[in-house]
Amino acid sequence: MKKIFFSLVILVSLGFLWFQAGQFSKTRIKQTEQAASVLAERKNSILRIALVADSENDNENLKKALDQAKGSGINFVIGLGDWSAVGTNKDLLAAKNVFDKSGLKYYITAGDHDLWDSRNRGEDALFNFINVFGKPSHSIEENGVQIDIVDNSDIYKGINDSDWQLLNQGLQKRPTTSRLVFVFSYKTPFHPQSAHVMGSENEQVAQQAKKFMDLLEENRVDGFFAGDLHFFAEYKSPNQAVKITTVGAVDNVRNFQGPRFAILTVYDDYSW
Repeated sequence: MKKIFFSLVILVSLGFLWFQAGQFSKTRIKQTEQAASVLAERKNSILRIALVADSENDNENLKKALDQAKGSGINFVIGLGDWSAVGTNKDLLAAKNVFDKSGLKYYITAGDHDLWDSRNRGEDALFNFINVFGKPSHSIEENGVQIDIVDNSDIYKGINDSDWQLLNQGLQKRPTTSRLVFVFSYKTPFHPQSAHVMGSENEQVAQQAKKFMDLLEENRVDGFFAGDLHFFAEYKSPNQAVKITTVGAVDNVRNFQGPRFAILTVYDDYSW
């Protein structure tokens, strides 16, 4: 009887601690939202970008995310890959239809799921994606902000030579025209805890990931953003020079945090 009573006490205690942890988390979220609201009142935003990733055929939630983003006064959307389960033309077209119907300007890169069907048919891995969305890498400059979207969706080949060149050209603009530099990719080249990073499936790509991270740090990139992990998190690069954000997944499956997207806001003093 004493053992049963002791076990019940432990369970009640753990339940109380879980409840307290949940309340603490909710309080922290509320405090963060309030702080962001106060900041927004004091500064004028010059650029707002919605970041979406990993819908994986969940086009209903993709539509909801884009509808909410549209109501937030964004300038455009950056999509960070995995719009389909296996990358068929049909599934990619269905996702593109959602983006098109949103009426929002968007820039889309690929995820590894979006390459499977093309690769399995013996085509170039990006064949279906390019056929539907066009090129997966982009270089843009908006209001003094340099934006480089780098395709690293191919887990066996990594970043190709032309995309390396595009990235280097974008990074070189900073001394002359750009106040901020942001880089976006499907996979992060570094995570302090997760092994699910660029190069985890291929040693050659792993070496490339290290080169990628070194390049971001050497060029003092202000922020790096990625999808793929199905988890929103913020952390620093190995030498603490670059702030890294994984934006979380739109998809409802394999998503511990639940469906979500992010909004990147740049203010007139170039804080963000």
